[in-house]
Amino acid sequence: MANLVISGVCALRCPYCFAEEHLAALKARAVPLFISPEIFEQRLDFLQRSGIPEARLIGGEPTLHPQFAQLVARAVARGFKVMVFSHGLMPERALAALEALPLQQCTVLVNMNATRYPADTARRDKEHARRAETLRRLGGRALPGFTIYTPDFDLDPLLAAINSTGCQQMIRLGVAQAIFAGHNQYIHPKQYPYIAHKIARFAVKAAQAGVTISFDCGFVPCMFSDADLAVLRRVKADAQWHCSPILDIDIDGRVVHCFPLTGTAQTTLESTADAASLRAALAEQSAPYRMAGIYRDCATCALKASGACAGGCLAMTLRRFQQTPFQVTPPAERSTV
Repeated sequence: MANLVISGVCALRCPYCFAEEHLAALKARAVPLFISPEIFEQRLDFLQRSGIPEARLIGGEPTLHPQFAQLVARAVARGFKVMVFSHGLMPERALAALEALPLQQCTVLVNMNATRYPADTARRDKEHARRAETLRRLGGRALPGFTIYTPDFDLDPLLAAINSTGCQQMIRLGVAQAIFAGHNQYIHPKQYPYIAHKIARFAVKAAQAGVTISFDCGFVPCMFSDADLAVLRRVKADAQWHCSPILDIDIDGRVVHCFPLTGTAQTTLESTADAASLRAALAEQSAPYRMAGIYRDCATCALKASGACAGGCLAMTLRRFQQTPFQVTPPAERSTV
């Protein structure tokens, strides 16, 4: 898995945005706002060299790239399946390009609660209506997603949207994670048990409607009670407890562990590098903090020791150790004893 940044622009102002620090870093480095077709071809070479069959396009908002349709067409022509991470309020030219792709070659993860107007209900309603039209036109290409960033979240409208638009019968759930060096809105681990119970109750309702739920990274099993875990198993929810180097590759070739860790765990995409070598380098950088987790009990947890749980979001773990600089001893300085 690797995500290709093709746009450094986004018109929304989501309070939980985990890419805020990343976009600010691009601006500080005077990186072009959009990837060039030539560099994009090099990114496809990297995917091919790494044996990755899917071109995952992110931003910013990737569909704002002025040559988005051409980039997608090029990826498909080279045999890649395309996955686009979008807020769903995309330009017509981008929507038409995605709508024209065969179902098996395209997935668009639509963040259903992304917004430009966090405090304006009327304007948010208009965004929802426009996003529903995107789902309808994309049909089975569209996968609804939702980022939980407050404890009072409501997932019921997603079931209505799925029922009325013909998109995929699945909801990808994410928990808003704290940017290590930023100030976005996020769910504190102390709130996890409360939101976990709400998720389990919703999973039952979703299953009754023929909809499954899937977890993004950062979840931990201990946030759910034994009864709630039993519910998730019964309704066949895709519950995963992972956190590993995703490989978010910037327009200028800087590779970060993931957006929440921008400015911490990172390396550079060299012309001969593949995903395995990049992932190994980033895993080595983050290894000293992998022994811990988002809770103190993670250090002695059997699930974490066995690798069944990663201990939650690494950025959240690092916030527990903010007084300790995130750094790795250079190889030449390490003891060989």
